[in-house]
Amino acid sequence: MAGRSAGGPAKVPQAAAGLLGRGLMRFDAATRQPRLFFTDAGLTALHAMMADKRLADPAKFAHIRQELGIDPAPERAEQP
Repeated sequence: MAGRSAGGPAKVPQAAAGLLGRGLMRFDAATRQPRLFFTDAGLTALHAMMADKRLADPAKFAHIRQELGIDPAPERAEQP
């Protein structure tokens, strides 16, 4: 997501900068590898977007829809 150049400040991708600016993500540079995290508002917006089948193809984004609790996880077959 974000990288550092030779000890300099972390670079934030332009798309992420927009999400940061709108308060949908937060930037954590406390670790060796800086990371972006969704805020509560960001998770709410992501949930709303993923729930709308016109915005997010349910087949393509099934894993995200399942993680957000929109769709149930598929049943796992019992292994012998």
